[in-house]
Amino acid sequence: MEEKVIAKGTLKDSKLFCMLLPILGLLITICYDFQASYSSYRGEYNFGYGFGFGNGANYALYPMIIVLAVIGFIFYKRWSKVQITVTNKRVYGCDATAKRVDLPLDSITAVGTSLFSGLAVTTASGAIKFVFLKNRDELHEEISKLLIGRQEKSSVIKQEIPQSAADELEKYKKLLDSGTITQAEFDAKKKQLLGL
Repeated sequence: MEEKVIAKGTLKDSKLFCMLLPILGLLITICYDFQASYSSYRGEYNFGYGFGFGNGANYALYPMIIVLAVIGFIFYKRWSKVQITVTNKRVYGCDATAKRVDLPLDSITAVGTSLFSGLAVTTASGAIKFVFLKNRDELHEEISKLLIGRQEKSSVIKQEIPQSAADELEKYKKLLDSGTITQAEFDAKKKQLLGL
């Protein structure tokens, strides 16, 4: 059977989320500076939890803005590379850590949703996450259909096996009735076919 693409992931813009990290750091610093300035205004001696001198100059907090900006930039660079393609045979692309993945459908055990509009595809070795997907629900539905189809196909095969064993047993019963095989041979074959 030829491999055909069923669905491809489209990304949401993750810039806003990644820009929120340094803005959060700036807000924390402003709030902390305000608290320290207010304490200084009231004449209280404030060590500022080790960061300032009680006069609003919390210089050690300002690098937090830079650190959060760098983290936001790294997240944006990684998350902007996320790709996912679902075919009738596999799921492949780049996950949230920018690692290339190729998952045969037989190795996928479950699929679920995760934070940041993410999709988690679970295998025996763990969950692989794809984030900031506009069509996360569509991809989830398509992979679920493929997994259910695989499960139904395997249950049909399992149901056919006992039927073929019953047919085989019926043949040996006819051979027993015709006298071609002995009762002991029939009993041995019956045990073998039924797995006793």
